Amino acid sequence: MLEMTYTGWKKWYPTADEWLTLYNEGKVLFELKENQYLIVKSDDGSSIFYCYENGQLRKFTGGSFKTFKETSLASLDDTKYEEDKKSATKKFSKGKNVTITPRNEEQVCAFDLMKDDSKTIKLLTGTYGSGKTMLVVNAALEMLSQGKVDKIVWLRNAVGVKDAGRIGYLPGSEFDKLKPFIMPLVDHLGSEQRVVKLIEHGQLEVPALEFIRGRNIENAAIICTEAQNLTEDMVKLIIGRVAKGSYLFFDGDFRQYDRISFEKSPGIKRMIECLAGEKLFGYVHMSVSERSETAKLADKFSDTADEKNR
Repeated sequence: MLEMTYTGWKKWYPTADEWLTLYNEGKVLFELKENQYLIVKSDDGSSIFYCYENGQLRKFTGGSFKTFKETSLASLDDTKYEEDKKSATKKFSKGKNVTITPRNEEQVCAFDLMKDDSKTIKLLTGTYGSGKTMLVVNAALEMLSQGKVDKIVWLRNAVGVKDAGRIGYLPGSEFDKLKPFIMPLVDHLGSEQRVVKLIEHGQLEVPALEFIRGRNIENAAIICTEAQNLTEDMVKLIIGRVAKGSYLFFDGDFRQYDRISFEKSPGIKRMIECLAGEKLFGYVHMSVSERSETAKLADKFSDTADEKNR
């Protein structure tokens, strides 16, 4: 297996002289990759955030997202949707606005990446509950609500959990067969009905990965979740579908491969190796779980396994 050392960010504790160089000249005396994040730590424990772009350090604060779980989509109201469609807009109707903000330093970097339209391929990796899928879903929904894209394309390899029992072939339409794999999107929207309405109004596509070859996907936010279950060839195929006006979001966890074939040909690891430093590619690894104190206990299993292997 490939050993991953690049996380998309670097934490730095500068000396007094290094602080002066940073403030006076706006630079650091070590190498950073294009689009790599720099977390500068002060003596008081606070942090200042930069992104290295075009040979310069851009200072940022991370930003926030409105979550769409508590907000009514215009698409749920057919009459309002048709009115919006006639005026060539796709607005989300007013509802209860809930703002989500970063909870840790790595999330600050991830929030910035999700909001940066200059990167067309965005990858988030991390542990359970680190916020990967939540961020890519809300970023895509925000792009849709602001009219930056016309639709969301939800693309996931239909692979079940490793060693879990099979329930056989699922009945129904292609959507019915893929429905179990879009439940993370349902979780973030609040109901299955809202997902169905988006599909009915052409704002959401859920294609099967096996039929993606030959597609030319324009003006879309393409979400590839559980991307650890993609081979290198699959990742290349998906990237090759991105056409004018589209953005590609990947999220995954290197420790949750569900087939040996994905361990032997880890697509997102190869993506990092090949694309890190490219102008259109951004990556952030998040190592902290923010889901709940209970969810954090899952990492205890990994810690025990690591101890045994030492």
